[in-house]
Parts: sequence; structure tokens; C-alpha cells
Amino acid sequence: SDVYKRQDKMFKAIFVGEDKKKTDLLCELLSECLETKVDRIIKFIPIELNARRKKERYKRVDLLLEAGKRKINLELNSTYSEADKIRNMNYYFSFCSQHTIAGEKYDIESEFIHISLNYNVKKDTPLIKCYTIYDKSHDEELDSRFKYYEINVEKFAKFWYDNDIESVKKAPILTMIGIKDEEELEKYSKKMNNAIIKESVDNLKRLNSDATFVYGLTPEEDELLVRNTRDEFVRREAMAEGLAEGQAKGKAEGKTEIATNLLKKD
Repeated sequence: SDVYKRQDKMFKAIFVGEDKKKTDLLCELLSECLETKVDRIIKFIPIELNARRKKERYKRVDLLLEAGKRKINLELNSTYSEADKIRNMNYYFSFCSQHTIAGEKYDIESEFIHISLNYNVKKDTPLIKCYTIYDKSHDEELDSRFKYYEINVEKFAKFWYDNDIESVKKAPILTMIGIKDEEELEKYSKKMNNAIIKESVDNLKRLNSDATFVYGLTPEEDELLVRNTRDEFVRREAMAEGLAEGQAKGKAEGKTEIATNLLKKD
């Protein structure tokens, strides 16, 4: 949907990049999601997961990164349903299977973490829910390195609307991305008096006013436009070659006709 495209682009513009301000902000966000300190981003992993079978489509996820010993797959969901959960779980399992091999052995050090930042979920959904892999009786964990998080971002924003500032201060970045209204974001920025939040809100306002940015294209739409444009160039080149060939032929025929007429006069 257009709303999702916009939220997705806004999120990446604010949080994703190699400069220190963006990585610091992303570390803050991840720390709030995982409820533990994330102090640095090691690298961003290429955003596409490979298709391993002929009929399998490649998978484009929102964000893949390494932070310490954590490999993190992060998704932004403007709507959330059971279908979205199944899709995200499949992306997560594919992500795990493609990144558990390190050189000539399996990776036994890294944590493999999925984070879903969810909008429009049920009101009774918890703020943060973390799934791990346990046996049926929940007595023994299979492998503590595999974690699947679901974050109810709008419930964090409710702290702000309810004037629960103490709770807001515990997760200021999650609260910020949960607030959709621009005027409320402006109020939030002033109230929190936090340089990182102020700069982020200012960037969001600037991007909101940029029509080219807001109404941008999905990768698939961009790919289609590029392909169609490439075909148009080929068509025009063919036409130009045909025209040039026709003109050359016409000139040759014209010269022949002139020569013939001259011979007739002689």
C-alpha cells in the first residue's frame, strides 16, 4: 500500500545509513526493542535473500544487519495479520538458513534475531513479545540464540497520548515512530528536549514535505520502469538506424538517378 511504502521509506531515511548519527539512532531503537544495550552496528547485510529454487522468488526484507554477535532481520509492517506473520516467519527462517554457515562450518556464536515493528495490531497485543524455541512442556530451550520479536509501536505511542511521560522516557524512539500525526510529533519533540529526537522529527517533517520522496516507487515499480525505458531506447535506436538506412538508400538512389539523367543528356 502507499502508506506502507511511505512508512518504509521514512524509516530507512531516518535510521539506515553508514553515518554515525543514523547508526547511533538505530542502536537506540534496537536497544529498546531487545531491552538490552546495542552499542554499535558492525555492518549492513545485503538486503535481498537469495532464491534457492527456480520457482522461488527472491525475498526483499526491510533491513538486515550485524550488531555485535547479533544478526538482525528487521521488518516494518503498516498492517499486521496472520498472513503477515507467516510471511515474516518464512523470511526469518530463510535468513537464518542463509547466514548460519560461516566459512566451512556452522555459526555457533551469533544470535539470529527477527524484529517486527507492527502498526494496526489488536489493542490487547503486548508492547513487546519475544518468541523462542522450547520443547512442548516449556522445560528446555532448544537454542537460545534464535529469537523472534513483535513490537506494538502504536501502543508505545499511547504512552505519549496518555501523558505517561515516565513510560515514554523508557522507550523514546519506539514512542516516536509510533506517533503518526505530524503536529503530535512536533509537540513530542519539544516536550522530550532530546537532540536525537529533535533531529529525527525535523528530518521526518522535511521528508513529508518532499513530494518526490513521499510518492516514490517500490523496487518492482522502478525495475519495470527501467525495463520499459530500456526497451524504448532500443526501439528508438532501431527506428533511427532504419531511418538512416532509408536516407542513405534514398541518397544513393538519387545519385544514381542524377547520373542516369546526365548520361541521357549526353
